[in-house]
Amino acid sequence: ITCCISHLFPQLSSGNSIYDKYYRQVDPSGSGRVSAADAALFLKRSGLADLVLGKIWDLADSERKGCLNKQQFFIALRLVACAQNGLEVAIKNLHLAVPPPKFHDTSSPLLPGGVSIDSPWVVKMEEKLKFDAIFDSLSPVNGMLSGEKVKPVLLNSKLPVDVLGRVWELSDLDRDGMLDRDEFAVAMYLVYRALEGEPVPMSLPAPLVPPSKRKKPKDAPLFPGPKLSKYDEVFAKTDLDMDGLVSGPEVRDIFLKTGLPSATLARIWELCDIGDMGKLTREQFALALHLIHQKLTKGVDPPQNLSPEMVPPSDRLTWLGVPSVSTVIKYSCLLCWSSREKGTVEQEIKEKEERIRERTSEVQELQKEVQKESGELQRLQSQRQQVQEALEDLDQQKSALEEQLGLIRQQCSHENQLISSLQAEHTEQEQRIEEYEEQLVQAREELLRLQEETQQLEEKVQAAREQLSPLQDSVRDSFSQVSQVGPFRPTVFTSTVMGWCKILTGRKGNSVLSLK
Repeated sequence: ITCCISHLFPQLSSGNSIYDKYYRQVDPSGSGRVSAADAALFLKRSGLADLVLGKIWDLADSERKGCLNKQQFFIALRLVACAQNGLEVAIKNLHLAVPPPKFHDTSSPLLPGGVSIDSPWVVKMEEKLKFDAIFDSLSPVNGMLSGEKVKPVLLNSKLPVDVLGRVWELSDLDRDGMLDRDEFAVAMYLVYRALEGEPVPMSLPAPLVPPSKRKKPKDAPLFPGPKLSKYDEVFAKTDLDMDGLVSGPEVRDIFLKTGLPSATLARIWELCDIGDMGKLTREQFALALHLIHQKLTKGVDPPQNLSPEMVPPSDRLTWLGVPSVSTVIKYSCLLCWSSREKGTVEQEIKEKEERIRERTSEVQELQKEVQKESGELQRLQSQRQQVQEALEDLDQQKSALEEQLGLIRQQCSHENQLISSLQAEHTEQEQRIEEYEEQLVQAREELLRLQEETQQLEEKVQAAREQLSPLQDSVRDSFSQVSQVGPFRPTVFTSTVMGWCKILTGRKGNSVLSLK
């Protein structure tokens, strides 16, 4: 990281007068060293969240010395510029071309430079009403919510803790550790956008700064001349008796046509009726229309109290508690009211009070509905988590079964190969058996034939033996007779007879001896 920073340092500092100007503010003596405290005070003016500033410090103070040299301070400035332009706070983004960082004075620590009081607020009116209902349901104290009361609402969004920490940093505009109605609306707006997938910015964009938190130029008029002329025209048409005053019944239709809640209109009337006369002067009427216009177009709620610059010039003495001639005239006009007109006003007040009660009841019902829907949302989120876990378990089971299936398929393939081999061997053995059976049949037939032939020969031999037996007897007799006549002398005839005897008897040896 140090090598990377050293390589990028000439690009960051070369010819950059703005960076040099910022550095001279934190190191006016030119010591070449910026302490952690001085750097923190200066970087805090960037409007970035503390978490982001902490990350910037860690990256800039790469040597962990607890202070910054000029090179490292320039690195911190470039990282601030990256964060303000929606880029990731990372060393890899140092080479990107981004506008110089912006720092504002400490009197308005989180208000971006160049924000106009008249620029529209991105929080729409219907969103503001919804956020206000949630705000009221948390039981604010003196119009403020502590961190402990806001924490459960933020955690219910299931957003990461670091994201929620950044939301709190951006929303707590005055750094008092509490949120008022407008600051709470900013927090809820950021949470809802984060739930829709939008990233939480590192610094609060100008359109997100509530109009009530923006600085208003001291010399700027309450409203421009053309609008004042337009309001004067409406006043002239409304002031039918030409007494320079308009009563509640006279402006009632004009107010109700705006569509604002009765409670808001009553609050505007109370602010503009500075002398509590029950009627409005031309300037007070213009102020009332201006407050209505601000609420309709920009969602700016009527202030709790009029600021000095908002009080019409003719009423400033009265506003300060000093009676004026106009005040005396107004009170004298009250004495001229008829009892009928007073009754009308009283009836109108009763109607407004009834409407206030109705609106209060509606708000309470909405609060209950919000709590109910919040509980339902939490239940659905819990159910979604359970389903997600079940899905992950099924995915694991699926993977295990797929692995088992692959092994079984391999075994099946191996068994199929063995079966094919055995079938081939079986077929070959069957063929051999058929051949052996044929040979066996042939051998049996040959054996049977030989046995029959042997039987026939044995029968012939037996017959020959039976024929030989008398011949042997006859030959013996003949030899016996010859021996009686004289000495035995073998002749050709006797030799032949003896050979026959050998053949017939199957004996070996001397035939003569056997005959003897």
